[in-house]
Amino acid sequence: MVYFKIVESRSFWYFFLKKWFTLIMRYAFYRRFYVRGKENLPPEGTPILLVSNHQNAVMDALGIDFGLPLRYKMVFLARADVFKKKFVAKLLNFCKVMPIYRQRDGRGNLGENQAIFDESARLIGMGFPVALFPEGQHQEGHYLGPLKKGFARIAFEAAERIGFPENMAIIPVGNHYSDYFATRSQLQIRFGKPILLKDYYALYRENPPRALALLTEAVHPAIKALMLDIPDTGNYPVYDYLRTVVRKGICQAKGLRYGYLPHDLEADQAFALRVEESLASGSMEGIRRKALAYKQAVEELGLTTREVETEPGPGSFCKDLLLFLLGLPFALYGICFTGLPVWIGHSLSRKIVTRMRNKMMQSSFEFVLSQMLLQGLFYLAYIVLYWVFFARFGAGVFFLLLASWVLTRAFWQDYFHFVPGACRRLRALFMKRRLAAVRPLWKELNDWALAR
Repeated sequence: MVYFKIVESRSFWYFFLKKWFTLIMRYAFYRRFYVRGKENLPPEGTPILLVSNHQNAVMDALGIDFGLPLRYKMVFLARADVFKKKFVAKLLNFCKVMPIYRQRDGRGNLGENQAIFDESARLIGMGFPVALFPEGQHQEGHYLGPLKKGFARIAFEAAERIGFPENMAIIPVGNHYSDYFATRSQLQIRFGKPILLKDYYALYRENPPRALALLTEAVHPAIKALMLDIPDTGNYPVYDYLRTVVRKGICQAKGLRYGYLPHDLEADQAFALRVEESLASGSMEGIRRKALAYKQAVEELGLTTREVETEPGPGSFCKDLLLFLLGLPFALYGICFTGLPVWIGHSLSRKIVTRMRNKMMQSSFEFVLSQMLLQGLFYLAYIVLYWVFFARFGAGVFFLLLASWVLTRAFWQDYFHFVPGACRRLRALFMKRRLAAVRPLWKELNDWALAR
């Protein structure tokens, strides 16, 4: 069921909650949240359709919505199977999400799409940017699937409804995650250059199916250029590992800052092009074997490729020890006041996605459960308890305590990402000879990645 009036409404609570959850996502859930290409966004009110790759369920939609300036009144199209319950449908419509039906939802439901297409076209004409994921489903990795033509149909119908405006455009969007499942990972949303529909109007009037096909063909490479598209999905796990092995070398060769997600993505895209070249020349099979042998050797040492890249020394151990001791009390304090809701949210999310058999929903459920629900409930309980026990010390102390929760809620999670790395670096200090035996293979893989 679609509540169109809710989708169109511009309520105070919608914008308040959007701003609040944007802050949570940017500064608590993700360690870094990058938004690139804002200069490609047209002025507010321009009829536009945003189309994006789809890898991480609800987080993709939230990333786009929270990456846009608040003045854009975003509307999303999502798969219809999540709208089955009336309450959920109403909640999604409040969040300006409408369903779109696929063949797997039943051919009898495909007729419902016409009403959705009509409403989408009308909203675009009213200045509501509409966003959707033309792959039709989220992929389980860094690659772009084939695009469905539904987005092109919506775009042309919207243009026809409002008199084929000259500024009607498709905005390609690319999202990229440093890790789909780890807490405090990084996310980049990048908006590409607009693709103007006016270039296709003449063909659309003459041959609509051909215009839809050509627009779809133009959008696919535009999205691909904004994301990481690893070729040969049949061997995806090997390539996904190999890119982490050669990334630092590519960054150094290109003058990029290693560890900075936008530059890491650029290095990974260069890696994907190298894979395509090797696949075309027939030399990729040998590289895959070497990558698997290297992965096995490093895992047997209980290390990661980071310890192979940079040989740890006594200086790094002293630095790690100092940071460990200085950070421990703050981390323990943060765990006491924010650890429980995060742990509960993580545990519940793991159980839900295991039952659903859809691991790519993990971070979506964690964000909703731990950040949007449990954190708020626990904070409310803490505020009541603090007020009862510390009110006599004055409001200043009370607000300082509240500030300490905010400062430590993310710190302790980052701290416990740091500790395993410090332990691996300490372990590597006593394995120099075995690391030296692995480095020639690591160098071979990096030489391959940089060869042209």
